[in-house]
Amino acid sequence: MTTTAAPDTRTAPLPLWRSAGAFITTLFNLFGAPQDLAADHTLTTKTHALILSWLRVAEAFLRHLLLIEASALDCGSCGAPALARRSFSEGGSSRHYARERKRVEFFANEPETWRVSFRCFPSSPACGGSVIGKANDEGGAPAQALDAFAPHRTLSHASRDSSPARGGAKFHSAWPIAERFEALLRVYNNPAPYARRLARRLRALPRLIATVLHKPTDFEHRLDEDTRVELDAHIDRAKPELDSS
Repeated sequence: MTTTAAPDTRTAPLPLWRSAGAFITTLFNLFGAPQDLAADHTLTTKTHALILSWLRVAEAFLRHLLLIEASALDCGSCGAPALARRSFSEGGSSRHYARERKRVEFFANEPETWRVSFRCFPSSPACGGSVIGKANDEGGAPAQALDAFAPHRTLSHASRDSSPARGGAKFHSAWPIAERFEALLRVYNNPAPYARRLARRLRALPRLIATVLHKPTDFEHRLDEDTRVELDAHIDRAKPELDSS
């Protein structure tokens, strides 16, 4: 288990953070650590769907907690938004520089080196959406020992296969799920940078609050009632702080 104890400086109640930690521990017990999932390379459709159903609830739980953390932040402590990459001005116009393409390799036993993102603004309960921050920039969860190495991530994507005509089972790459799990751990271990970015974004666009608070289908079933009631009560108090419109 790679989660760390929630420090007293967090704004959201410690019992809620501990509940989040317990939920993440359940993910570990059910499916293994992120590096274990990555080492699997591929998952069957049934297993893939099961892990996703748990992971979406954990991500939603963390988004709720980040919103509570964000609501307590002073606007001045959120920092300035990132500037777009532009070149120096020539003749009154600016030009964008193309980014150099680099080949990046991921290894299953080195999750702290993965380039992962945590989705604070999901576009749907299933997948996708905007991302907020690169989780690897905020410090990763401690790596656990694992003997097997995973090949480059593109090999895992290529292993996704479906042959319904020949009666073959459909397989999904395990890498995206492993990366999302790793991102989840990094947010839990160090939520402050994510809360600052979220506070800045939500105060600029309060309408995004509803998107952050989206609840996946299994949210009501996977979290106990006491946790949900306490979470909703703190969310109700947090929303006015972020929505000054």
